[in-house]
Amino acid sequence: MRRGVSLLCLFRLWCLAVVGGVASANVALAAGPILQVTADGTSSVRPSWSPDGTHIAFQTSQDNAYKVYTMAADGSDRRLISQGAVDDRHPTWSPDGKLLALDSGTELKREIMIVDLASGTRSQITNLAAFSSFPSWSPDGSRLAFYVYQKGTLDLWTINEDGTKPVQMTQGLGSENKSQCTFACHMAAWSPDGSRLAYSDGDQTHVFTMRSDDGTDQVKVSVDDPTGRSHFPLYLGDGRLAYVTEHINPGQSWTDIWAVTPGSTVQPTALLQDVQVQGPFEFSPDGQKLLFSSPRNGNFDIYVATLDAAGKDALKKLSSETDLSPALAAAGHPAGLSTSSQGASASTPAAVAAQPPGASAATTTSPAETGILPAGISPYVLALGGLAVVWALVEGVMIARRRTRRKGTGSDGR
Repeated sequence: MRRGVSLLCLFRLWCLAVVGGVASANVALAAGPILQVTADGTSSVRPSWSPDGTHIAFQTSQDNAYKVYTMAADGSDRRLISQGAVDDRHPTWSPDGKLLALDSGTELKREIMIVDLASGTRSQITNLAAFSSFPSWSPDGSRLAFYVYQKGTLDLWTINEDGTKPVQMTQGLGSENKSQCTFACHMAAWSPDGSRLAYSDGDQTHVFTMRSDDGTDQVKVSVDDPTGRSHFPLYLGDGRLAYVTEHINPGQSWTDIWAVTPGSTVQPTALLQDVQVQGPFEFSPDGQKLLFSSPRNGNFDIYVATLDAAGKDALKKLSSETDLSPALAAAGHPAGLSTSSQGASASTPAAVAAQPPGASAATTTSPAETGILPAGISPYVLALGGLAVVWALVEGVMIARRRTRRKGTGSDGR
């Protein structure tokens, strides 16, 4: 009897130790300063934060084209937004989080589209018969800025959200005749009050701002750096303007991110320096995380880095430790394995795929997207569940044996 009790005590202690170890492993998995939140095996790029910071929109290459998806910030709740034989790129959220603006078309002609996330309805708001790309919303959601390439020239335009009042803001921003860049590399940025637009020049070496109503009052805000290219402007929540300076030299490259106060003579403040990732970047709405795409693990995938000391240090390392997000690890996807299938478009109904990020995902997830485990269920949770079942069985057997002994004692009078 005593031996049985001792064995039971040892079993209970072992179970507690295993529970502690599993819990510690689960916490350690989520503790990395840089998390990989896609693992497509293809090319996932151009991520964009939702206004509340809970979701990310991005594009993924499929069948020689790009499709736009949304997902939770941890890589879960992945939803296909693009429907049919389309090539959608450069998604960006409306200020209220209900719409996505993107550009769609071919390698020769593209137009700006708006997708309603609740209904999946697509609306074409430009009809310029040119290459329109990289839309960006004004803070009040009433207008969009975008780039137009036509006849060897790149310019910045704006247009109302309903497709009315298109306005050409620049004249020959980038020209092939001047050997300048005529392919927009990133969207223009609206100031928090919507009065100004920030953009890169045709040489992609300086950042300017201008009035957002008529394109006048063009002011250079970046500091000249003869060793680097300054572009990818982005306004911060406090009104400062951030931009990226990329240094690419033979055998050495690095990236700095600066913040300036437009109209001030104060020198730029370094937000991040010696980063071993090229832009563009997006700061989360609370300013605590950095969103970017990178080929650091072999394919272009999307990453979220914390902006604490650990995250900033990890960003400076060319080959830093990068963890797969707990959501992808829970779905059974080691880094580099696909989280989508070739048949994703066909198996995902348009109306369901276009549901807003918070809606139920029960009918939008295909077996290829869930991996070897049910979506959203961590292997650590399954391990704990299995251990609990074993524990309950052992305890049940011991209780049954004690009851049998008691009945036997009562029947023989002892």
